[in-house]
Amino acid sequence: MKVSDLMSKNVVTIGADASVADAAKKMRDANVGSIVVLDHNEVKGIVTDRKIVTTVIAENKDPGREKIGNITSKGLVTCNENSDIHDALMTIAKNKIRRCPVINDKKELVGVVSIADIASEMRGCMDALFDDISRSSHKAGHSVDDSRPVLR
Repeated sequence: MKVSDLMSKNVVTIGADASVADAAKKMRDANVGSIVVLDHNEVKGIVTDRKIVTTVIAENKDPGREKIGNITSKGLVTCNENSDIHDALMTIAKNKIRRCPVINDKKELVGVVSIADIASEMRGCMDALFDDISRSSHKAGHSVDDSRPVLR
């Protein structure tokens, strides 16, 4: 499965020169917890509601004057839309991030994939696997409990 199969395509974005207050309003209006920051249509980073609280509000900075581009995390991590979802999961885990901007081969933003998107898909796969195992056990004349080891 490819990243493009799971990613969210309706991404909320804002220019790097916009204020933190404007970004927060956009996030509120879209009911999202993060916003992708663009600098001349190139992805600069993602800012979360938590980042706004910890780097602007808690530090008594003025959200109306502080630029959103100034609080994006350094070392942008992205995934390609054609990458395998397992590769994206490894990228997310290695970099200890929850959301990853997804770009195409032209380096254009096409979506965001989150750890929740991947976990939801993996759960569906695991449910299907357990159903298949259960059906196989029943066809073979075993109950589901008989096919599992007993822990004591």
